[in-house]
Amino acid sequence: MRVAHAVAAVSPFDVSTGRRWSKLSTPSEFDAVFQGRCASHGDFARVLAKASSHPVPRLGITVSRKVCKTAVGRNYMKRVSRELFRLHCPQLQGLDVVVLMRRMFGTQDFQRFREEFAKHVQRVQKCRNACVSSSVPTSTC
Repeated sequence: MRVAHAVAAVSPFDVSTGRRWSKLSTPSEFDAVFQGRCASHGDFARVLAKASSHPVPRLGITVSRKVCKTAVGRNYMKRVSRELFRLHCPQLQGLDVVVLMRRMFGTQDFQRFREEFAKHVQRVQKCRNACVSSSVPTSTC
């Protein structure tokens, strides 16, 4: 006999992956965020965001070889960015976010990057709220 299990509706999640966030994968998805006017700048990263119709926040990360020469360093920066995005996921519902790394950081700079990322999240939320409350259609924000 099968028993139906109720799923707790804490926050939406991507059915295909089972995660509470998803990733931007195609160049057109990245371009749509780049065309948006919502950005936050910091020492380590620049964060761009755009309102989205997706129920889960989506993340894209770029780390160029110019910023960090080694693949190990680039992968560390992406891994830390993904984890911080995951922790701030409830605050980023309905947004597509792209993180452009500007400067290399290592384990010694983790705390500074974490604080900077939290500030980016607050700034991006304000941009989303301004976009939602304006009379401009969401597709152009």
